[in-house]
Amino acid sequence: MQISAGGAQVIGPASGGKVTPINNLGTTAIQVIGPNVSRATITFANPGTVTVYVAPLTNAQGVSFTPALASLGGTFPVFAGGLLTLTGECQTGYQAFTASGSNQPFTVSESNV
Repeated sequence: MQISAGGAQVIGPASGGKVTPINNLGTTAIQVIGPNVSRATITFANPGTVTVYVAPLTNAQGVSFTPALASLGGTFPVFAGGLLTLTGECQTGYQAFTASGSNQPFTVSESNV
């Protein structure tokens, strides 16, 4: 483990970031990124025109759940053209789905630093 000049801890393997493009989101939740025990930051970007809902694959008790438009609890909305960045405890996998439509674009960027 290294301590940077700013005091932040860096946990290997370090990388400058990884981008996962998605172009097939619809109204049913699908996994958009798997777990990564080294992940320090994850950013969800919505280049599309409809709201995308993002949720971890498991809830706080470690139980799998599948959110839906009728039950949005546990989701984070990412509005059209918007970004959502999570830092710290963000190592779980994530799922996403759209408010409407199909084949919608979405971008996931993760960093281990």
